[in-house]
Amino acid sequence: MSIRSRILAAGVELLRTQGIATLTQPRIAKAAGVSQSHLTYYFPTRSRLLLAIAEAAVEQVVDGLGVAVAGGGPDDLAQQLGDLLPRLAPVRVLLGLIVAADSEPELRDALSGLVERVRARFGELLGARGFPVTPDRLLVLHGAFVGLAAMNLARQSDASLDEVHRGVAEMLRLIAANDGGRGPDESR
Repeated sequence: MSIRSRILAAGVELLRTQGIATLTQPRIAKAAGVSQSHLTYYFPTRSRLLLAIAEAAVEQVVDGLGVAVAGGGPDDLAQQLGDLLPRLAPVRVLLGLIVAADSEPELRDALSGLVERVRARFGELLGARGFPVTPDRLLVLHGAFVGLAAMNLARQSDASLDEVHRGVAEMLRLIAANDGGRGPDESR
């Protein structure tokens, strides 16, 4: 693994496990096992470092969506997404990056790109499983998933995990029902 990759992996892991406050150059350098001068060689400013960490975290989310729910039929999708949301918990990463974007406006572009890529991935997944896909349905689905994941992160309980599964299943049911009551494969 290259030095740059180690730095980014360490930054994403610190952000995921300990939050945005831990993303200092010395902490990231230590976690990556590199000197701070190596870190500043690759990322001369905190803004560039945060932006690169944001982009790395975004790619993990998008890649995770594709891998985690690649197979199965429409009925499996609710279970797979329900299992994925709590694990894919760059919810903490994303919330940290949203907060950081207040003082680091360059992060907004990375976050905007994330929104577009995640919605596109959801659209691909739903379309491949026969669900009717429209931009408005993707907007509502994405918002609901983010909300469910954030509520689960806040509570981290068996009850909140159950709510994630029930909420995902209900959102998919509503999307299918909103297409004239036809099931996923009948909507095309």
